[in-house]
Amino acid sequence: MRVINVIVKILTLSGAFLKGFWEQLLCKIMGAPVENKKIFQWNEMAGHIEHEPFPTAAKSFWFCFLSGFMVFLAGVILALPGVVALYLGSTGVMKFFGLACIGNAAMMFTNIFPSIEDALMMWEKFKTMKTGAKIVLAPAAAIMYVGAYAETWGITFLTNHAIFALMFFI
Repeated sequence: MRVINVIVKILTLSGAFLKGFWEQLLCKIMGAPVENKKIFQWNEMAGHIEHEPFPTAAKSFWFCFLSGFMVFLAGVILALPGVVALYLGSTGVMKFFGLACIGNAAMMFTNIFPSIEDALMMWEKFKTMKTGAKIVLAPAAAIMYVGAYAETWGITFLTNHAIFALMFFI
């Protein structure tokens, strides 16, 4: 599991680095002490920041959600001009620009989920939340929890690249 995760993080270095950057910034904003400031490590924490647990369920949830959402937005911002460039311009430079943008967007989309440690911490604290908040946030928390395991096993890498490969056949 660790080898697959590190290989995927190396292949998607820009997305892993951006994810680590947002995690470190959110730790600073939310007041969680960071244990190891290295964004890229050669273990299961590649592309993630080691930090102390958040004191509340809300902070834990928003940390996991916002760090992934910001990387998702970066992927969308990169994918839109890439898709336009590929479908409107079929010349050499435009095609290269489109492929570069879409490839970078795929790297971002591969790294939108939290680490397994953060997902487990969020899920445990999520169970203690009040009923009203639990009902509203349950779908997002469940997706982040399952996505953390999918990202660790490289499933997000395979699915994202398969989707972008299918774009060229449609």
